[in-house]
Amino acid sequence: MSQDARGWRIALVPDTLINATAAASAALPDVLEVLAVNGYGVLQLPPPGEHRLLLAVIADQVAEYAHHGYAVVAIGVRGEEGDGLHWRRLAPLLRHRGATLPPRHIIRPEVDAATEAQRLAVFLSSYDLPPEEQRRWRI
Repeated sequence: MSQDARGWRIALVPDTLINATAAASAALPDVLEVLAVNGYGVLQLPPPGEHRLLLAVIADQVAEYAHHGYAVVAIGVRGEEGDGLHWRRLAPLLRHRGATLPPRHIIRPEVDAATEAQRLAVFLSSYDLPPEEQRRWRI
């Protein structure tokens, strides 16, 4: 199997963190940079609203990643509807596909961006699949 540049890690990231307004981005850490440094790829979630078909496709993608040895996490934003993760709709879709719900990390915009970036980096670096699953897929 070939080496994956993402380091076998994928993060579900809300639109808010990827397409932040100038005012919002000043209060938020550079999540994409933290993800890149920690070897995570990004699966962007849509902005708030009704996105049934798109969320079903995202659930399919997450299930495929999870079933093929990728560590999957979800990064939310406190104060956004559903933390920006569409969890009410996405969680049952993932369960239906037999995928474990990914661990969630919630960014707190009211906290210093550098502190939040460090807290996110610690979360990302501390999470991976159990060693037996890593051996099964990654070697």
